Amino acid sequence: MTTPAIHYRIEAAHPHAHLYEVTLTVAQPAALQRVSLPVWIPGSYLVREFSRHLQGLSARQGRRVLGVQALDKCTWEVACSPGVALVLRYQVYAFDPSVRTAYLDARRGFFNGTSLCLRVEGQEDQPHELTLAPVKGHA
Repeated sequence: MTTPAIHYRIEAAHPHAHLYEVTLTVAQPAALQRVSLPVWIPGSYLVREFSRHLQGLSARQGRRVLGVQALDKCTWEVACSPGVALVLRYQVYAFDPSVRTAYLDARRGFFNGTSLCLRVEGQEDQPHELTLAPVKGHA
């Protein structure tokens, strides 16, 4: 099995706080890698501002912690070493019962990718993989 260029690991880590934890691994990042979330979703033509629920965005390459610069309210940039996997970690607050965003509590959870999965700009056509981590105590 080959390693995907873009891999998301989503964990329902803190259901009582309504927080998903997301780990995004970019196998071959650009020297200045941008990531973003959309502001709307097809079929719902309201501005949703998905990024307002994203918190704690951090970046690493191996053991090296990288700075993350916000370019606007929904786009971030990381200065990387090309050829070294970039790992981004963040949490997403999920307490909207509509099907357009994300929801998580102790009984259930669901999400739309637009609200949890950062877009890796310039790599949209690369293979993507998404792993749902088992809920602790329910494996």
